Amino acid sequence: MLVSGIFNVRYLTGFTGSSGCVLITPRKRYFFTDFRYRQQAAREVRDHEVRIVGGPALTGAARYAMARRIRLGVLGIEGADVSQRSYRELRSILKGIRLRDVSGTIERMRAVKSGREIRLIEQAAAICDRAFGRLVRKQVTGRTEKEVAWLLEGWMRQDGSEPLPFEIIVASGPRSALPHGVASDRVIGPNELVVIDMGARVRGYCSDMTRTFATGRLSARRLAMHETALAAQAAALKAVVPGAPCAEVDSAARKLIEGEGYGEAFGHALGHGVGLEAHEKPTLAPRSRERLSAGMVVTVEPGIYLPRTGGVRIEDTVVVGPGGPRALTRFARDLRRLK
Repeated sequence: MLVSGIFNVRYLTGFTGSSGCVLITPRKRYFFTDFRYRQQAAREVRDHEVRIVGGPALTGAARYAMARRIRLGVLGIEGADVSQRSYRELRSILKGIRLRDVSGTIERMRAVKSGREIRLIEQAAAICDRAFGRLVRKQVTGRTEKEVAWLLEGWMRQDGSEPLPFEIIVASGPRSALPHGVASDRVIGPNELVVIDMGARVRGYCSDMTRTFATGRLSARRLAMHETALAAQAAALKAVVPGAPCAEVDSAARKLIEGEGYGEAFGHALGHGVGLEAHEKPTLAPRSRERLSAGMVVTVEPGIYLPRTGGVRIEDTVVVGPGGPRALTRFARDLRRLK
């Protein structure tokens, strides 16, 4: 198998660079990279023979395999990661070897986390918790969404986060109805909703959480939206147990939201896996065919988005266990006030 997805490469080898691939044979595992990463690979890569090649690692690995007459027969490749050009090059080099798309194989392995991985995600989650704790003590109204995002990112980086896994979402007032409303120059005003979605990263592992805040008094409708999202999340969390179909977990939240008349306002999946990537397997969605397993780390994030009225979302990262989910993100879920 030829593994080229960089997060999969990191999972298998520990390599944190941006260029490399892995060749797995029945007898041996090889890691390929170029001259720029010679020293880094020697320091980081574990349980693989390191080979330095000229040019792209993927084609370098193929040439090495042919030159050494490594018996392959059929070679699995990650088609989702290989460009058409790279595929043609592999075909021209690996004459007589059948290529088979095995995309998703390593991702399925990554879906169930080890104790070490869970601890790192929990550390990343704690960084987010502490940043939210600082935010509720700050003056927020009168600042732009970008200013708030910069504050949060600065605090998280000072607190030990590596580069954040995604751009912080700060969406206020009518912009809170944008599920991915990244921070803008809009000035946050009084008596409105503010949705903040952010994550931290520790030793490569991500956290992901969302909280909805109020900057003063809210209308009964906006309060009801938040109460509905909170109840929907609670219903879904009860369904998060090993063996549960991911579609049924999604349904637990979706049915409650639909029952309150907001079905059309919840258009995204309920959640996703979290690990080396902020979004990975499994997916908690209506059409998902996956099931939860103990050790999976997933988000549960129902939302309601109404144009002109605003939006709410409550998201937690939880680990699946035999006794139910354990929340790794722990900042209060109720509607906190921002000054």
